Amino acid sequence: MIKLITILLFLIGTLHAFGQKAILLERQGSLRTDKFFVGETLVFKLKNDRKHWLEEVILDLDLEEGYVLFEHRTIPLKDIIAIQIRDAGKGTRAISTLLTTFSYSWGFWTLVSLAFGDSLTPVGVGIGLGSFLVGKLLRVTFFKTHRLKKRKRLRMVDLTFYEILPART
Repeated sequence: MIKLITILLFLIGTLHAFGQKAILLERQGSLRTDKFFVGETLVFKLKNDRKHWLEEVILDLDLEEGYVLFEHRTIPLKDIIAIQIRDAGKGTRAISTLLTTFSYSWGFWTLVSLAFGDSLTPVGVGIGLGSFLVGKLLRVTFFKTHRLKKRKRLRMVDLTFYEILPART
């Protein structure tokens, strides 16, 4: 009896199929695509602002006109030139920033100590360079940047399922 009720609940859940709109990041020669659905956060750069990364939540996609609707702006899909995928949480980003900042301050104080007559030790250099390299390695490992050129492109798709009704006679 419990099995029958469970099967019926699963079947009732499939009656109300819904669709989703998504942005696909496709790479030439690869079957793997990255998908960004409505409601997810997208980290991107625009053609007219190549210095700053923008981080916005996708509210809707206008497939006919090719626009992405964000909270604070509406952007044509063709104006996005780079996308950053952040696989790790914010903790990795914070640790990476802290390690590189520590290495800068360690290097600065090493130079100050050299100016006052202290000697340069391999341990002092190793700590500064090691923290810098580990911080940059964390950023490269967990944050993948995709520049949209010839081999990569963005495409919008609508994955809505339509119910096909039989024709009435």
